[in-house]
Amino acid sequence: MEINKFQTIELCKIAWKAGEKILDIYSRKFKIFKKKDSSPVTIADLQSEKIIINGLKEIFNNPIIFSEESNNKNKKKLKNFWLVDPLDGTKEFIKKNGEFTVNIAFIKNNKPSFGIIYAPKLRKTYVGTSKNAYKIINRKKFKKIIPKKTPVKTMIISRSHSTKNECEKLKKKYNIEKILFLGSSLKFCYIAEGIAHIYPRPGITFEWDTAAGHAIIKGAGGKIVTNKGRELKYGKKDFKNTNFVAKVL
Repeated sequence: MEINKFQTIELCKIAWKAGEKILDIYSRKFKIFKKKDSSPVTIADLQSEKIIINGLKEIFNNPIIFSEESNNKNKKKLKNFWLVDPLDGTKEFIKKNGEFTVNIAFIKNNKPSFGIIYAPKLRKTYVGTSKNAYKIINRKKFKKIIPKKTPVKTMIISRSHSTKNECEKLKKKYNIEKILFLGSSLKFCYIAEGIAHIYPRPGITFEWDTAAGHAIIKGAGGKIVTNKGRELKYGKKDFKNTNFVAKVL
């Protein structure tokens, strides 16, 4: 399945609608709950997920959807399906620093062929297709992303999942001059735009964390590879990713 222009616009509308609900909750007091793995979850995660799943079902016929908060167990070997992270960067949402996103991606033949990342507080929307990546201005104009050349070798790393010791090791390993700290899947968008050169991520992440960003980076001419140099694949039984490095060629 290829996502056409009309469907792309409709998918953006779903992400924007989910973002509006997230911002509504963001603007007032909300309870924070703990999941089994002790990571935080809020009503914003759940409400956003409901909007996205219902929206996908309205556009597509019987879509197979895996989402972080509810349907997150893969029992079959699948090649084509949707991955949803309804609120990526829940810790940033709780801290109220604006660095959280809505992620929607379509996996085709175990590779991300389409992805949307929307940052509601920053009002930034990114779209990745099999051929190009775009940044949407004012929810109307699609501007093709062409990674800019940054003379200072820059690394971007997680604001909430990195230690000082880890930063120093990565800085030496990749001969980095400058480090940027950022939350959520916005890191992939910054790599696609060329704001940073490389995003190494040790430790465990899940496919819904990376799929939309992977599609955007691929559309901009970049890639995400494991420590073995292989492109990150999707549809794994437990949805867990190994260590990876995201970069634009």
